Amino acid sequence: MSDPKSRKWQLTLNNPEEKGLDHTAIKNELSELKSIIYYCMADEIGLEQKTPHTHIFIAASSPIRFSSLKRRFPDAHIEQARGTSEENKVYIEKSGKWADDSKSDTSIEGTFEEWGEMPIERPGSRTDLDLLYQLIKDGKSNYEILEESASFILRLTDVERARQTVLVHNFRSDFRELDITYIWGTTGVGKTRSVMEYYEYENVYRVTNYSHPFDNYSGQDVMLFDEYRGDFKIGELLNYLDGYPCDLPARYANKTACFTKVYIISNIDLSSQYPHIQIDQPETWNSLIRRIKKVIYITSGGRYEYSAEQYAVPTVEPEISYFVDIVSDEETPFDSKGEKI
Repeated sequence: MSDPKSRKWQLTLNNPEEKGLDHTAIKNELSELKSIIYYCMADEIGLEQKTPHTHIFIAASSPIRFSSLKRRFPDAHIEQARGTSEENKVYIEKSGKWADDSKSDTSIEGTFEEWGEMPIERPGSRTDLDLLYQLIKDGKSNYEILEESASFILRLTDVERARQTVLVHNFRSDFRELDITYIWGTTGVGKTRSVMEYYEYENVYRVTNYSHPFDNYSGQDVMLFDEYRGDFKIGELLNYLDGYPCDLPARYANKTACFTKVYIISNIDLSSQYPHIQIDQPETWNSLIRRIKKVIYITSGGRYEYSAEQYAVPTVEPEISYFVDIVSDEETPFDSKGEKI
């Protein structure tokens, strides 16, 4: 389960009095988090359900993990705070632009209180840059960084350079255990979509342009080579499918390989890739086969999987018991004796 960390958080406690969480109890819990440098809170009553609740904003000198807050406030709704500390204070206090908002009617007068010194975040200030650097180290996307503060839009070029510096540091000395899968089948059976939706689109880097394949790579954990037909030289592909620290060629600046999962997706079967290499350089071909952990064959009628050795090496007979999710024998690429058709 993800356990994000941030320097700024917002918490909402519903029915705090029932849980023994008046302001004194809340402040006692917050005092245990030594990195907090500022907090504010106020009580409100919901407009529709009339649910009493307390809004809390906290700012810290170093990142606080979600789990640390959840242990102290297990029933709270907790989310990373967006915008500056001043903007969050104004929201909690229901002042400024929120004074005339309908939500201001929910505020209970006289319950706002604050502690500590509120960080003053101006574009270009050290606090601002510290926050930006932390967001980059936390793996936030450019969109998530802009959601944190729109002022960072002026620094997106610097963000990319800083991100690469962080990634190089994190991956320059570690071997990555790669999980490599080859998926093939006819068009329209959901080969690509199944991977994109399983890992969620933002976590997958999909290569479709093999002239400049890695220009937009930004550290995604899943690499997907789509519509693949021997587009890389075999040596290049073997390098990308190895777990050693690797630079990915890109215009303007190379990228650092961070992925641990690779999907090669094609309309042709694995044994049809690099036919000349299979004949002229069998050891090189076997190096590719050894890197691929499994092959998945998808048709309109079903899906089944097996090891690359079983599928691609003629001397190894595939065991039918290995297959999964076979809908019918009609689309199985082996005859009744287990020989490849």
